[in-house]
Amino acid sequence: MQKTAPVVRLTALVIYACLSAAPAVALDDALGTSLRRLDPENRLHQLCDIEMMRRIEAEHGPLHPDRLVMDAESPAVLRRDVLAGTGGAVRSGGQWYRLSFRCRASAERLQVLELSYKIGSAIPQARWGKG
Repeated sequence: MQKTAPVVRLTALVIYACLSAAPAVALDDALGTSLRRLDPENRLHQLCDIEMMRRIEAEHGPLHPDRLVMDAESPAVLRRDVLAGTGGAVRSGGQWYRLSFRCRASAERLQVLELSYKIGSAIPQARWGKG
């Protein structure tokens, strides 16, 4: 298992770089290949995480996310091809903000079909690392 974790983290960084420059509906061959290397559950988590960061960057002017944690304060729930949560967090400018979301992907989990999210209040620094 120790060999798998670094590969997943590296893959996530590569995928983010690819998606940030491409429309959500289009996956290039390299991105699709990277995603297919992940098990279906991790693939869905990575796909939704990356697409949320891309959209937050594009849609929320002053927010420039550099990290997103889907289960920061409570676990995200996976049902079929939908991942949803109310206890996520996104970091921008060194500050964490609450995040709730719902992300539905294609059956093969290579394309986000629906995504909604809400950025909430700042999380007090005293709560960082807890949840």
